[in-house]
Amino acid sequence: MKFPTLELNKYFDSTDSLQGIFSVFGDFGVGKTTFSLQTAINSTKSGKSVIYIFTKPNFPYEKIMMISKFSKFIENNIQFIQILNFVELYRLIFNLEFLILDYLSQNKPKYNLIIIDSITNLYKLELNKDNKEKNYSLNYQLNQILANLTYFNKKYEIDVLIVNELNRKIIEDQIIEVQSGGKVMEFWVKYTLKIIKTEKLNERKFFFTNISLQNSVEFTSNLGEQGFL
Repeated sequence: MKFPTLELNKYFDSTDSLQGIFSVFGDFGVGKTTFSLQTAINSTKSGKSVIYIFTKPNFPYEKIMMISKFSKFIENNIQFIQILNFVELYRLIFNLEFLILDYLSQNKPKYNLIIIDSITNLYKLELNKDNKEKNYSLNYQLNQILANLTYFNKKYEIDVLIVNELNRKIIEDQIIEVQSGGKVMEFWVKYTLKIIKTEKLNERKFFFTNISLQNSVEFTSNLGEQGFL
């Protein structure tokens, strides 16, 4: 992946493909979609092809046009797919290998990056506190989605970036901010990037964690009309 922030690119400078799922999460309006779109567009500049799955009702046409204003790669190198319910997302990921193999059979540049923006918003809409059986099924499907993405990452060396929602829980009388998805996410995700707003209007603070190595990096970046600078 080619990130829009210098600090992350330095961290992964010697890595061709990330071993595991990379999760970006934060509150509404912090720039998660902007970050992931920039990552997609930056990745195409090095000849990579991207599958970008968008799971919200309002497709970000204007944001895509603004961020990709000076990019000639987006039209042919990014395949956008919009999904509007969790069952569709589950079925798409389960059948995504056929698309990957079909692309390879046509001697096209292979897909090197899958982005899901966002992975849990449709899942959370389906949850029902009065229907435990349905919730168990949803958790199973979310597990299967992440398992398949991990499989694509390992077998085809395809990077995986997921955009996630922010969840708040109370631990020992303290409010802790974590990504949505609970233990399912904790099991499958190998890298997390939390984005938060600061007191400066266009400034964002990033908290990156490599869970496997148990190390972290903090940095800031400014968010402008064409993305993070």
